[in-house]
Amino acid sequence: MEFEKALNKYKNLGQEILDWMNENPEISGNEKKTCEFLIGILKKHGYKITSPRARMKYSFSACQEEKIKENLPKVAIICEYDAMPEIGHGCGHSASCAAGIICALAIKEAYPKFPFQIDIVGTPDEEVSGGKIKMMEHGAFDEYEFAIVIQANSKNQPYFRTLASSDMLINFYGKQAHASINPWEGVNALNGVQLFFHALGMLRLNLKPGDDVQGVILDGGKTPNVIPSKATAYVYLRARTINRLLELKRKVEKCAEGCAMAVENKFDYSQKNPDYAEVFVGETEKEIVCEAMDELNLNWSYADEPRGSSDIGNLDTMLPIFTPVISTGREDIKLYSSEFAELMKGREGTYTMITGAKVMGKIITKIADNSKILEKIKEEHSEYRNR
Repeated sequence: MEFEKALNKYKNLGQEILDWMNENPEISGNEKKTCEFLIGILKKHGYKITSPRARMKYSFSACQEEKIKENLPKVAIICEYDAMPEIGHGCGHSASCAAGIICALAIKEAYPKFPFQIDIVGTPDEEVSGGKIKMMEHGAFDEYEFAIVIQANSKNQPYFRTLASSDMLINFYGKQAHASINPWEGVNALNGVQLFFHALGMLRLNLKPGDDVQGVILDGGKTPNVIPSKATAYVYLRARTINRLLELKRKVEKCAEGCAMAVENKFDYSQKNPDYAEVFVGETEKEIVCEAMDELNLNWSYADEPRGSSDIGNLDTMLPIFTPVISTGREDIKLYSSEFAELMKGREGTYTMITGAKVMGKIITKIADNSKILEKIKEEHSEYRNR
């Protein structure tokens, strides 16, 4: 049975998943019902479920029981399913998750002797805390040759480009005193924060393309007539690569250190979220996805400058990741908006799901048909990550 014929068989199931997720969005770290819903469907289709997977709450892996004993190379189809607060699936996870599941089922149906074991891996908490990173730390992806996940957006693109990112919560410490009675006895912590933001402004003049530092003052004191003993800045940092990101963090730390010293403050810093790495796209990966899109008669364009960050970049540090971007057909409605979440509830969401499943199916079968392609992909990936 051809893949697209098999896929058509599962279109209604995909629509059921898409509709349910759109009507029941759960934010990062709270995907209990979604996880249970998806597991229930996969069990009905003969998958062996491990949940939680790698100690990550509301995660799972689903394996075809008949494939487990064949000792085949393993491929992971990634399902993301967290939604955005007060918006819903403005990230398109409802369509991408449904696409991944019906793609796996269609391959299983169309190719009983397929040379890969294709697992479906549910990865919660992508939007906030980087759930894939926690799963990686406990070996959730050690056994896979490569992974694939689609991203819904306003254009078809062969890959989703992201920046490496991090955050810094920087506290400045002084000494409290009354601003009128004995100000000379105080040391103003807010002075350190203010000077720090001036230093960041000067630092930006010498940053490399792709570098970005943005911040806010979280705490500058409680009342004007008391010199604050503590003030806090919170900054986001982004760079083209994880190595450059670490350099940038050192520069920002030096800014904080110098500013604290200048106004007789002390300082410390911590992170709220983990470091995110960039996604690497090798030439062979790129060619395969472009070929797949051409064969499906999709109009596509290369990705613009990298924007945003995702824990998929961290997963990419250990194995090749395919991240094709699938157009909703509406360039006027942008990702991460309530309008995009509404789009997922209509025919555009269905189109994205079906098209995404087709693209993933094409990519996976192309690699399965030629073992040298996978060797080349892994070689390019290793060369980039080990340089």
